Amino acid sequence: MSLPHLFIYGAGAFGKEIRDIARRANRQEQTWDKIFFIDDFAPPGTWFGDCQSFPFTSVLEDFDSAAIEVVIAQGEPVHRETLYGKLSQCGIRLGRVVDPSAIVSPYASVGEGVVLTAFCSVAADAKVGNNVAVNVQAIIGHDVVVGDHTVISTMVNLGGGTRVGTATYIGMGSQVKEQLRIGDRSIVGMGSVVHHDLGDDLIALGNPARAMRKNETRRVFNK
Repeated sequence: MSLPHLFIYGAGAFGKEIRDIARRANRQEQTWDKIFFIDDFAPPGTWFGDCQSFPFTSVLEDFDSAAIEVVIAQGEPVHRETLYGKLSQCGIRLGRVVDPSAIVSPYASVGEGVVLTAFCSVAADAKVGNNVAVNVQAIIGHDVVVGDHTVISTMVNLGGGTRVGTATYIGMGSQVKEQLRIGDRSIVGMGSVVHHDLGDDLIALGNPARAMRKNETRRVFNK
């Protein structure tokens, strides 16, 4: 049986990190035949390093959808959610890219389209939803639930039993006390220490983390 191709949707910095992870994973256990990028802004046929890029329309026209897998390389949860909907409507299957150094309990659940980067861990009975990105050295504690399209940044620690909502962003180095709930579409700023529940559509930061304002734009980065 032939192996699928992996397409990384987005050829920016995160996309290049995912390419490197996929290469490492492929060396350990061959999962994909070839690795490509999808980039809707680069001219057709552009190469990023040694990986060719295609606009999404070309992927639909030139490749058998049954023979490809896609992961989304976007750091903005709102963009991850939008692209996930686009792929789902077109019947494109999402893959998983897991760095060989990541530690994933056999009793954890990891959804489709998930990216687990270097040295992160997912503990027993944790549930990581679809299209979630977990960055370097992040810790997903036991019985944690992470909602779809959420981004967990580098060196975040989610205490056991925490529930993180859909399309939420947890900034670098944040610490979240066990058994808390962080709502949907919220942003926890870099280095925050969360001691209490946070609701939906909030931007919170500090130690202890406090809600500063509503997340009206749903944008983490200013670019």
